[in-house]
Amino acid sequence: MIVRFENKKVLELYELGVKQCVSKYKFAKHLVEKYKMRIGQLIDAPDLKTISQIKSLNLEKLKGDRKGQLSIRVDNQFRICFYELNEKEITVEILELTDYH
Repeated sequence: MIVRFENKKVLELYELGVKQCVSKYKFAKHLVEKYKMRIGQLIDAPDLKTISQIKSLNLEKLKGDRKGQLSIRVDNQFRICFYELNEKEITVEILELTDYH
């Protein structure tokens, strides 16, 4: 799957080293490591159906203000929100890492 990043923050959380992300964005080390792992799983997946079959990701379509967005679980508190940009290429755009509690 092709993954794009909507903003510098979500891109840097994936590209920078764990220590740099923890220092710059004040996220816990385990959260940054799991975020990187989840983005890797999106990249490795051929399509969203594959993602939906990984139960620990808890892929879901969002409602309300976030209608049209999808999310996967990073941990019990944080989720990665994204759009499916292009079904033919299977391109998603990462919007944010958000605290759902």
